[in-house]
Amino acid sequence: MVFIVLEIIAIHCYAYSTPYTQARMVAWSNAVFGRIYSAVADVSNFFSLREENISLTEHIAALENRISELETTQHTTSVKVDKVLLRYRYTPARVVSSSTNHSRNFMTINKGTKDGVVPDMAVMTPEGYAVGVVVGCTENFAVAKTLLNVDFRLGGVLAEDGSHGSVVWSGNDNQTIDFVELSKYANVQEGDMVKVAGFSQYFPKEAMIGHIERIETAENGASFRCRVRLAADIGRLSNVVLVRNVAMDELKDLEEFIKD
Repeated sequence: MVFIVLEIIAIHCYAYSTPYTQARMVAWSNAVFGRIYSAVADVSNFFSLREENISLTEHIAALENRISELETTQHTTSVKVDKVLLRYRYTPARVVSSSTNHSRNFMTINKGTKDGVVPDMAVMTPEGYAVGVVVGCTENFAVAKTLLNVDFRLGGVLAEDGSHGSVVWSGNDNQTIDFVELSKYANVQEGDMVKVAGFSQYFPKEAMIGHIERIETAENGASFRCRVRLAADIGRLSNVVLVRNVAMDELKDLEEFIKD
């Protein structure tokens, strides 16, 4: 024990004996602790990634279970379940990069056309929270416009009341979004869940947007303007699920036909 103490004292005296040895010691200690912090971060990221992968797997498993239930229903009813099964296609993906500090924020994803990704696919978290919509693709990557984009507008509905409104972002807080044009007759309360409206062409109707944390009367006095705490922490996402509405092309053709 005495020997160890003497060794420590000797090293300390040597380290601070000259400016050169002091600088060498500081550089050495920074390198050692840098490796330690890096190792700790790697371990932390590993367990974080493991939790996200588990969540992603559970969500995909739930979707597969839903398909199994529909397949069972097909044998007991006359419903054409194959039409329902083809309504959406789910593709897991990784987030390459994303921004949250601009007025128009986007997310880059590691899946592209070779993986079946096309524009207008919805982007959701593994838990089923709304994130954004794909606006462009290359062979290996896709770019999505997120809810944190002042140009993005989405139909929303109160889960408890069924009243409809529009979801928009004001460009300020990247953790909240505004639920506007909500009828003043709506029975809305703080804490109520806001989901994607059932008539959305992009998202499955069960996709959750967030919970209401503040309610105000709009300037016109005829509607409510609500502040919604987003369910998805968009800036911290690593895994997402891309959702394709396979009837999208048919819907667009129909809309174009009506316009003509």
